[in-house]
Amino acid sequence: MPWSWKTVNQLHNEDLTADKFWSAVGVWNSKPHLLIKHLMGAEQLVSSSIAGDSNNVFDLLANQPVCWVENPQETYNRLGLNVGKDVQVEVWKLLTKKPVDWNDYLRLSVFDRKNNAAVFYDCSPKNGHGMDKYAYSVQFTDQLLELHVAVLENESKDHQKTLYWLAHVFFPKFFKWAVNDKGFKPVVSSLSHVCVKMYCQLYSQLKEKYAKSLMDVWTEVTDPKKYIHKDIATATYLILLWGNTKQNFIDMGCGNGLLVHILNSEGYNGIGLDVRSRKMWAQYPHSTVLEVSKIDPSSPECKFPNVDWIIGNHSDELSPWVPVIASRSNYSCKFFLLPCCPFEFNGSRYQRQDSSLSQYHDYLKYLEKTCTNVFKFSIKIDRLRIPSTKRTCIIGWSKNYLPQEVNQVVQDIENFAQSKFGENVLFVPRSSEERVRNCTKLDKDLVSSVVDCVASALIKSADGWECRITLSDLAKTVGEERLKKLKKECGGLQTLLKNHRYIFLVEKGSVGFRKPVKNSGKIWKKHKCWFYHNYPEKCPLNEDECCNIH
Repeated sequence: MPWSWKTVNQLHNEDLTADKFWSAVGVWNSKPHLLIKHLMGAEQLVSSSIAGDSNNVFDLLANQPVCWVENPQETYNRLGLNVGKDVQVEVWKLLTKKPVDWNDYLRLSVFDRKNNAAVFYDCSPKNGHGMDKYAYSVQFTDQLLELHVAVLENESKDHQKTLYWLAHVFFPKFFKWAVNDKGFKPVVSSLSHVCVKMYCQLYSQLKEKYAKSLMDVWTEVTDPKKYIHKDIATATYLILLWGNTKQNFIDMGCGNGLLVHILNSEGYNGIGLDVRSRKMWAQYPHSTVLEVSKIDPSSPECKFPNVDWIIGNHSDELSPWVPVIASRSNYSCKFFLLPCCPFEFNGSRYQRQDSSLSQYHDYLKYLEKTCTNVFKFSIKIDRLRIPSTKRTCIIGWSKNYLPQEVNQVVQDIENFAQSKFGENVLFVPRSSEERVRNCTKLDKDLVSSVVDCVASALIKSADGWECRITLSDLAKTVGEERLKKLKKECGGLQTLLKNHRYIFLVEKGSVGFRKPVKNSGKIWKKHKCWFYHNYPEKCPLNEDECCNIH
């Protein structure tokens, strides 16, 4: 079927350069998962320059999975490609998050550096039968980026969707990469210490094996979709990191115990320790080893001589102590630390030292520096593919001192840790009783008075459903006395209002009424409709349309 090329988008910026353009090309070519969320990564199959007849390239590709090029020479001509020493041809396999027996995406990339043009020919599996194929190119000329797309004579609806996505999703993102010039300069790359292809395969296998069964028995108040997939991904990473050796481990502050359960089930001996049990613990078989233990990491006796790895998976107050415990335990003991909330050694919140960084990244820098310079670990830094913004891990891979020096180094580490406490300060382990601090235990009269106060302020504004009042202004209206009672609870006024989301809409620091709509997905006819009974204009829906009782 004949192709015709057309320009579908153009963007200009005075800061654009050829180097920035090629940096953005490198991002899209090797990291398509940054934009296409159902991809996990990419694997390069072929890389070669064209210095003569283009047939040489197709000879090279003959044994590669590029059957989507029915007539290689014709396809090459359709793409409008040239030959020359500055033209590079690559074939990539784009790895999906789907089960391993599904087809992966394939991409032919051709880079003409002399003309600053990058051509991509993408092929994706179509519901398990055949391939969707589309060609597009990005070209840089005089501070201008242009997107060109190969259009078929008879466009299908799917092809029109692809055109729209390329023009209005892909191209603006590509332009942003080029302007910001962050191409290959991220703080930490992801999955840099494991094979991405093996990661995709193992993750799919573990997800297939555990996700659904765990969803069916999930007893925690946390989001199962987030936490189950997070720990499956973390387990996948650790298994690949450990290679063929069955490692022994201790998971410090194991929480719901899911990571321990997966690793135990996959044949790894280890124990999860926490100050209190969770409801999920009862759902695991006896082969999953979880123990309630008040851990005092400041004690020199907190060590595990027969363990290979100490794990800190979002371990909060225990995070800075994980490498200390690994140092105490034995010379060959390593650690895996995935920090979340920033805590100091004495259990207090970490105070940011570098204002140019966020508190989280400054905390990571502090931990890396301490592990290297004080604890004398040779460390690796990586980023996991997990549903969390806190996904940078620190791996204590080996010791930078001799076995005969271990006693002196451990003593220096103990002295350093104790120096962080200050005089007469002791580490206080987290309480075994979890206090509920989400505004659900407040006095009902207090809650009612705050809700009425906020509603009254919104109604008086006379802007109806469009009214928005800032949280700071509402705080003044609620009054200092009531705010003090709310502030004893986590989140205070904002949390209380979010708990009443059937009345209020809280976004971007402001509050308004959440106008009832049809088919909102709420449980039908369970509560009284607040608007019908309290709002001056009543509920905008009829009784048979509203999910609440009139």
